[in-house]
Amino acid sequence: MTAVPLLSDSASKRTRPSASSTSSSSSVHSTRAQRRSGPPSTESAAAALVCGKHYQEICPPDADNVSRSAATEQQPLSCVNTGGSSFSKRAGVICLLLLTSIIGLLAATSYFNNQPDAPGCAMTYSRPQFVEQTEFSRSWTRYSIKYKLYLYREGGYDAFDEPSRIPVLFVPGNAGSHKQVRSIASSAAAAFVEMIGKDPSAVDHGQIGYDFFTVGLNEEFTALHGYSILEQADFINDAIRYILSLYPKTRTKHKLSHSNAAFALPASVIVVGHSMGGVVARTAFTLPNYVEDSIRAIFTMSTPHNNPTASLEQYVESAYSRVNEFWRHGFNNGTLKDVSLVSISGGNLDSMINSDYTYVGDLAPPSNSLSVMSSGINDVWLSLDHQSILWCAQMAKKFARMMIQVMDARQPSQLLPLDKRMSIMRRELYSGIEPGALPTRKETPSDKNIISSNYQYTHIHDGDTIRLSPADMRILPLGRTKATTKTKSLHLLPINGSASTDKNELIFQLLYDPRLFASFDDAQELSNLQILILGCNRESDTSAKGGSLDIHMDSSNTEDKRDESFVCERISAPTTAKLPLKRARHNPNVPVQSLRYSEIPLQEFKQYSHIGLELPSRPGKSGFLEAAFVKTPTQLDKTPGYFQLMMPYAIRIWAGNEAFGMRSRIRIDIPENPLFVLRAKLTMRRNEAAARALSTASRFAPIVFQSDGRLFESKFWYDQNTFDLAIHGRGSYLPSDGNTDFFGKDGHLVGMWDGLYIDVFADTEYYAGFDIVLQVNWYSSLNRMVKRYDMALLALSFVWACLVLAHQLRTWNGELKLVLEYSRLADTNAPKPKFPDCLATVEQLIRNGTLALMLAAAALTPVIQDLVAHTMKNSWSPATLASWKNLFMGVRGVGWTLCIAPMLLVVASLGFVALEAIVLTLVCNLTSRVFARIFKLSGKAKAIAETAEADTIASVKNDGSQGAKDIAANFPMRPLIATVAFVVFVCTFVPYQFAFLVIYMAQLITTVRTMVCTHIVSQKPTKSGKRSAAVAILQDRSSYQLALLLFWTSSLPYCAAELLVWVRNISVFWFEDAPSDHNLANMAGFFALRILATYHIVPRLGRSSELRSSPQSWAIKGLRVATYGILVLSIVYAWLFSIRRPYTLYNIGNIISAWLAIVQFADYIPDLIDTAYRSYFSPQGSRALSPATTPRSSPLIDQDTQASRNTHNTSRSGDKLDRKLR
Repeated sequence: MTAVPLLSDSASKRTRPSASSTSSSSSVHSTRAQRRSGPPSTESAAAALVCGKHYQEICPPDADNVSRSAATEQQPLSCVNTGGSSFSKRAGVICLLLLTSIIGLLAATSYFNNQPDAPGCAMTYSRPQFVEQTEFSRSWTRYSIKYKLYLYREGGYDAFDEPSRIPVLFVPGNAGSHKQVRSIASSAAAAFVEMIGKDPSAVDHGQIGYDFFTVGLNEEFTALHGYSILEQADFINDAIRYILSLYPKTRTKHKLSHSNAAFALPASVIVVGHSMGGVVARTAFTLPNYVEDSIRAIFTMSTPHNNPTASLEQYVESAYSRVNEFWRHGFNNGTLKDVSLVSISGGNLDSMINSDYTYVGDLAPPSNSLSVMSSGINDVWLSLDHQSILWCAQMAKKFARMMIQVMDARQPSQLLPLDKRMSIMRRELYSGIEPGALPTRKETPSDKNIISSNYQYTHIHDGDTIRLSPADMRILPLGRTKATTKTKSLHLLPINGSASTDKNELIFQLLYDPRLFASFDDAQELSNLQILILGCNRESDTSAKGGSLDIHMDSSNTEDKRDESFVCERISAPTTAKLPLKRARHNPNVPVQSLRYSEIPLQEFKQYSHIGLELPSRPGKSGFLEAAFVKTPTQLDKTPGYFQLMMPYAIRIWAGNEAFGMRSRIRIDIPENPLFVLRAKLTMRRNEAAARALSTASRFAPIVFQSDGRLFESKFWYDQNTFDLAIHGRGSYLPSDGNTDFFGKDGHLVGMWDGLYIDVFADTEYYAGFDIVLQVNWYSSLNRMVKRYDMALLALSFVWACLVLAHQLRTWNGELKLVLEYSRLADTNAPKPKFPDCLATVEQLIRNGTLALMLAAAALTPVIQDLVAHTMKNSWSPATLASWKNLFMGVRGVGWTLCIAPMLLVVASLGFVALEAIVLTLVCNLTSRVFARIFKLSGKAKAIAETAEADTIASVKNDGSQGAKDIAANFPMRPLIATVAFVVFVCTFVPYQFAFLVIYMAQLITTVRTMVCTHIVSQKPTKSGKRSAAVAILQDRSSYQLALLLFWTSSLPYCAAELLVWVRNISVFWFEDAPSDHNLANMAGFFALRILATYHIVPRLGRSSELRSSPQSWAIKGLRVATYGILVLSIVYAWLFSIRRPYTLYNIGNIISAWLAIVQFADYIPDLIDTAYRSYFSPQGSRALSPATTPRSSPLIDQDTQASRNTHNTSRSGDKLDRKLR
């Protein structure tokens, strides 16, 4: 055999210990091994070259290896291994996956099965007809190819297919359909017909009904694709222009009023937007084709106004930033002064968006906007999911009734003036119990003269309380009334005899059950019932005033047998709130039984001697009424910290406490933190004496009402003793333009969090107090992390992917010890791989303290943010302060509670990366084993093994990559042509996101192919009985390729949105994309690294100990520092900024890939220059190198590595000669 002479002197010197290094354990060990083994064979020589000196430097043996037994000394130098049980080798990863699985399963089950609210919607039914506006073609808009405009017609109500009433445009949301308008439009048509049936003259006052238009937007994913937002908004403006152009003809063609009332031509359109449709409607204002004042009212349902739900694409973030800035300043500069914005959200059941983002108090002043959740809207009282907010019967009917009341066709805007319509919308949408919402509302003077002059009977009550029951209503008229057709009675309560307390401290409370005055089944009569409140004086004390009522009472109507005459007038009508009682669970269509509650300061009655209640005389089957003068209940303020709420926190109110009453209010002064859900348990304390005296139970079950000072979130609990209190409010990221504060009429800042309010309505005759116990509900709190921090999971996963790659490169460069498993060392004498696999790296990140360091960073970052913000709040501008708070996950809350979500997400994200690594490893391994088996059965395995071994070992550099001269000399033309075609397609037709997907799949195929070669070569028998050195090289290459695959996986989600929109556009033959979609630079880094990583690993940049003696140390050190610097900066940026803007992570991944490609290609530059020079002067020299040929040294390879390369090239020629001799 001629293999032995192939070991040149330089190679022998590399394996022989020098005199200067005899003290090192590695040299002694290597010398002893050489003496025992004798002259090495060809494969063992190749193994020594591949895993020789550098392998010993990366994995130095322990100091006590020199003194080990002879049997131990016979073992070759090995890296740090994880010998032992399978669990001990992967204990960290296993525990991490278990912990991540527990967190994920708990969060998922809590998210889907443990929402604080239960659904209870009734279904709506309609007879829809959609009339496509075919004339709205390319002459009106360039988007007519993929978008359509329809006119909705309700069967049985709408007789004409032409619009003639008030135009309304419905804009569907993300992947929404134009057909989603049918429930709202059908309910509006039914409400209009019902109104006209009761009051035909309403038409003359401008209430002529609505024409609902709706747009088909190709069901595009506007939540994920910002360019679609701009396109749809542009189309909306064109549609509005077209809609307004129809009415000059149709208004004169169709007669709307029999009295020939004059109606103005529409100059604006009401817009109703669902989900992202609301954002599209607001975006329309910012575009050049917007017609001024063409939109005066926007109603949005479940629309994330403040921040995008998923910032997976740059245009989404830029569209939000530009639109929100325009709206915040538009009310100050007068652009939006007459525009009203109403935001209705579904609350806890909306799993598609974070309801925090539906709050518009940061975008518009309270004079032009309101935000409300469906759980607090009268007659709805339900949390609604993202889709049911459109079809829920309770919500659709309430929304239709509100829409009917704000129309006025006599105005060009087709709406009532701004102040009037905002007043109506607040009355219809707010419950009326929120802090600051109960004082009386002012009525116009014409509303005072509505009382009749006589009653069936009048009764003066003693004391300061009126209590009525059905029995009282039947007894009071006995013997006191004559035959009459009058149906009303008057009940008077003296003010002067109420109490000696200062009247400034007294309020008048009225609570009643409408069933006291009507039949139990007469739901319509119950809903229309009104109790008028009068201010009365004796005629002897004051003369009658204009618009007053004279009430003459004969001796039969009073107990003191004196003739008395009262003069009364109606006071400003109070805000009457509805308090829901037990729902008819068997039929959601049955209206919820409710009480009525009013509260009036006694100052409103200061000029009167009595308060009068005008009541229906006919008693019902059940119900009650209670009216009383009481001292203003004291608001009970509690300030528990979240640490106290970890354990049960009890609040007690009893009859002797001034806070207890018909309505008892508690303010829980806790920070605004939407992460926590508080479990509340209510225990009522009975008044034992009163309970024994009463023959029945309490008149009504306690009712609990949750609200906040922003009039945003409110909710009732009725017939429940245990309930969950959840907080919504501002989103995690506050506006950063410094113009977010709006002030109310009283000069106070609107929209600021001032705690959680709990109102308890109880029967004070039956109960003497109550206890409320609060405690954090951890299980329910988990589901609130899902929609609030889903983007954080992606961003932190990218951080971990960068850390994994950085750790692998440091190990490859010899700065860290390589940890191998025995599973990778089937032959302990075989060459060892040097590039760590992904799972082993994750295990090392857990064991070396990186996970603990990241947990500490996650805990300290929000705390430092909050501390600095609190310290600098008087020094920094609002914009600077908001930008500081918006770093990382956004500061929401105070204290240690800021740490919980970040720490959980750090653990979950690492577990997510580990799961990705497992899936990728399994997919590649199983697929490669299947193909390796197929090749073995087909007889191709031997040829593949010889080719792979020859191409790997004979032309390999020490770092496991293909030689530059062979690449330059044998570069195939087919990949070059494919590359050029690929670039052309990206620049012209396909978006770069599609190109990245192709690159990712190609990398996956390359990894599988390398693993196939590894499996086949590892099974190839050798003469020495040892594993070929090519296996270690192939394992390194496959580990590197798999590491890139794992790193690129974190960039996949940011391509999905554009690909979905692109495919949908292609289906309707729309080929116009965003300009940046064909930017070749957005995929150049991935593409270049994919080409270079096929047969080459990034060069090893050496350790600091080698750099001191290397003449090229400046280049190696510079590249090493730059590589680590780019990775560190990427990690810091992703940590601080990318959670809010995760789309930037794709660009960061592209930059890192481009830099690795530059480093990898820079290693080839000297050899490529040398190859080109030799090819020019000696064409034969580029094809084959003689044993005497010495390659040019690369400045990126240290001297030892260069010597190894020279030896391998020599070995290649010897292998060729050896094959010829055989």
